[in-house]
Amino acid sequence: MRYMTDAHLSGLAKELREKGIDCQTVHRMILDHEDSRVKISDPEIVKFLTSQKGSVTLITLDNELAEYCSKFEIPFIRVQDVVSRHIEDSK
Repeated sequence: MRYMTDAHLSGLAKELREKGIDCQTVHRMILDHEDSRVKISDPEIVKFLTSQKGSVTLITLDNELAEYCSKFEIPFIRVQDVVSRHIEDSK
């Protein structure tokens, strides 16, 4: 599985790559550069991920983008869910 971070988590992509995980930023995968000043809309991201036919999992902080992914059956990880599960499990 390949992973893609949204623009808010671009630093995470680098950390995951350093650990051997195939992860790129949304800008690298869609625009082939790392300039996050260029806006990529949610519909553009969903269209790209749909074209990948489930081979790319989105890692996101964006609730609306996560909802779109859910509706279109695109694999995603919402960071808030992972954090809350971690906290609940550590109680």
